[in-house]
Amino acid sequence: MSTLQTAKPHADVWPELARHQDVVLRDARGNRIEGTIDGMTDDRSTLWVQLKGGLGRQLVHHMDGYWLETPNV
Repeated sequence: MSTLQTAKPHADVWPELARHQDVVLRDARGNRIEGTIDGMTDDRSTLWVQLKGGLGRQLVHHMDGYWLETPNV
């Protein structure tokens, strides 16, 4: 059996997030994505983040290994 078959899948999708809402995403390696929500698919599996500092947009799928953090206010 392969590792992919034995790994627990990440079944949850992103929570409902409003457009222009501030978000911070983090992965297990410590990488962070900071910005605002620019769009989300209807099934909430994929979102676009307008990156902080004018760095463009990034597409993030719910299975990319990122989790949602509360941004510093």
